[in-house]
Amino acid sequence: MKVNSYFDELDEALQLNDENSCFSENHPVFYLPCGDIHVCKGASCPHVELTYEKFYVCSLSGHCCGALSVREDFSTGRQVGSSNPDDRGGLPIGGQWAKKVDMASMSSAAYIGASSFDDELLDQESAEKTSIARAQTGSDESPTLPTSTETQSPNHTKHATPIKKGLKVKRGARCVDEHDDDLPRRKRCSNITVDFERQSHLKQDVINTLCKLVNFEKKDAKSSKPRDARLQDRGFVTTVALKKYVKECLSAGTSPNLDEVHNICISAANLASDEKKRQAAIASRQEPLILKVRMRESISALVVSLWASSLQTPYMQKQRRGADSFRPFCVGLCYALKRGVSLADGTVVLPQCAALASSLPTLRSAAPNSTAKALHASSHRGLCTFHRCISSCSPEQAHELYDAAVQIAATLQRDVAAGRYGL
Repeated sequence: MKVNSYFDELDEALQLNDENSCFSENHPVFYLPCGDIHVCKGASCPHVELTYEKFYVCSLSGHCCGALSVREDFSTGRQVGSSNPDDRGGLPIGGQWAKKVDMASMSSAAYIGASSFDDELLDQESAEKTSIARAQTGSDESPTLPTSTETQSPNHTKHATPIKKGLKVKRGARCVDEHDDDLPRRKRCSNITVDFERQSHLKQDVINTLCKLVNFEKKDAKSSKPRDARLQDRGFVTTVALKKYVKECLSAGTSPNLDEVHNICISAANLASDEKKRQAAIASRQEPLILKVRMRESISALVVSLWASSLQTPYMQKQRRGADSFRPFCVGLCYALKRGVSLADGTVVLPQCAALASSLPTLRSAAPNSTAKALHASSHRGLCTFHRCISSCSPEQAHELYDAAVQIAATLQRDVAAGRYGL
């Protein structure tokens, strides 16, 4: 009886241990929003779910119980497999297998396709009608003919996939004896009208272009160090030059010459005078005239007015090219300020303002890779566009189109003549 009582007590202890096992393993306890208490048993918790990030997370408490231990990569490191090359020999690289291409079927299909392009078997009239119909409808489909099974290559097998035989359509550039009168041409859409909002954007573009032209990067520009202010002192320069001359005489073993001393004093005086003038010019350096407020606004308004009028000309409506854009047009007019542009009847549409054009960079002054260099290169193309627009109109039509620009040009010319560059 005593032994049986021991076993009964053991059963009671084991049952009690199973009921309180969660507390003996130190499982975390969470207070849920509903007021209940949840003891998460980790991987044994019935509410554990596998997320898309491959983590086991309790859906009630959000507690992460671990990660998926199954490896999906094809690593052959020592941790997951053997490092013996004989055990891994013959496996595909990366653990993937791809079906090889059947070279025999591809050769047969290529042979049949090449035999279908026979100029003698094609009907010339049907080919022309098909090409014209395709150009008119814009469809890439063409009528196909059944393939001939008589023409086969020596490697042709029963498993080769037959291909459709279509009419021959010539691709690429045309021959010199072919005509494209029946083919439709792509029409170029040009901005005929320039509204108020577009004018404001174009004016801002003109101002930005002027700033890029004037504030250009000099050719072979180097970081200049500040010059010594003592070079402006005649006595200091003369003393340094005489000391250097005495040292040269001592090293050569000759006596000083009074004529050399006199020449040294004159050169030192000239050097000090030139340095003073240079520093005065640097101190009095002002903003370029073309970037003054009044000139900047007048030039931008004139360029936009000339561009809007040029869009109404027959050249821009019917014969406009891809290079006839606004920015080369703007740069060309800026450089044309040096000599001006007039209509056939003598009306000035772009005044001659050499003082404004002098601030623009020349061909050899800007750095090779600078923005001003690229803009200067496009100025000739823009000026040619302006000349073509004027020449495509009659004198009466040109005077009517450029009437607004003529008034702005006259105002600009009066301001430059009176010296009113700023506000």
